[in-house]
Amino acid sequence: MTKELSLLKVGYCRHPEAMVTKGYSWKSINFPAIVGLIKHPTQGYILFDTGYAKRFITETDQFPQRFYRMVTPMHLCDKEQLLFQLNHMGVAVEDIKHIFISHFHADHIAGLLDFPSARYICSREGLSSFQQRTGVRGLIKGYLTNLLPKDFSNRVLFIEDMKKNKLDNSLFPFTTAYDLFNDGACLAINLPGHAYGHFGLVYYDNSRVNFLIGDACWTEDAYKKGFRPNPLTQLIMSDSATYFNTIDKLGRLYGDNKEIVIIPSHCQNTYDRWRNEN
Repeated sequence: MTKELSLLKVGYCRHPEAMVTKGYSWKSINFPAIVGLIKHPTQGYILFDTGYAKRFITETDQFPQRFYRMVTPMHLCDKEQLLFQLNHMGVAVEDIKHIFISHFHADHIAGLLDFPSARYICSREGLSSFQQRTGVRGLIKGYLTNLLPKDFSNRVLFIEDMKKNKLDNSLFPFTTAYDLFNDGACLAINLPGHAYGHFGLVYYDNSRVNFLIGDACWTEDAYKKGFRPNPLTQLIMSDSATYFNTIDKLGRLYGDNKEIVIIPSHCQNTYDRWRNEN
């Protein structure tokens, strides 16, 4: 098994462009839910998040949770469901050995229940925030507690318990990372500000360095041009000042090393370019 990374679009939501990029049009556009599928040479298949799932509709059917669906209307056709796409690629549910959770917002964990044998990798801080904020408090932060499997605690591995290494200068200004499998191939990097315990994942795919950054920024214009979201988005953030600092660090990384492929989880341009190149 050789190293490999695939990007899958697992549904999308519609939202005014001006919310994620201040000064842009208030016309609603599509924001894909991008999932990474890693084919690791020794660990098997690893998912980076799960995107949407049909149960998101069920969990947002009643108020107050329905506000979540009203603010970010979700669309998921049958052929975009994660299980359908994996099956089409010849990947069975039991082939997924690990699921890396960048953070616990519903559009990133809605499919966790579809993988009853996978191990979960996440931040202890992120899980704690998710478990402590229920009802309206959780909804404001983008949490839907019923999306978490009942046996989650029996299958979770915490990023903070893994080996922490110094990074070489190619990933500066990021200086440290957690080595998930002690082989240097999958490195979890703290990207704070958007959500509690938010992490990205660097994956070395042969000679290419891929940086799956979750929601550290929503589109490539943020790190390429320094654009900021509408102030209203700060309601869901754990710390807006830290979030902006994370974007600035991603911008510096991009400016210093354009060979690194930076992949925000909701950027249509990034997804389209990936498909065209692969």
